[in-house]
Amino acid sequence: MHGALQRYRVMAWIVGTALAILVFVGIPLQIAGHPGVVKVTGAIHGFLFIVYLLLILDLARRTRLPFRHIVLTMAAGLVPIMTFVAERWTTGWVRTHALADR
Repeated sequence: MHGALQRYRVMAWIVGTALAILVFVGIPLQIAGHPGVVKVTGAIHGFLFIVYLLLILDLARRTRLPFRHIVLTMAAGLVPIMTFVAERWTTGWVRTHALADR
């Protein structure tokens, strides 16, 4: 279970960083006429987001996360900076509920 949590945490930070770069750097550059960053970062974020979703499902299966928690954590990958908040929230929940039971 520790491995699943660690994999999720790392991917949450990677996806959050990629989305922040996409939104706060890529989009302004695209508006200014330089679409290269959006093309590259958008593709990377899209792939990593799918991995992020799979890791959430893996963690949820192992820890029995509530359905609402799963959905909100998945949605956090679509909002800049929210993956960092969701990562702390989910890590706290797992440590309090799932790891305390073992």
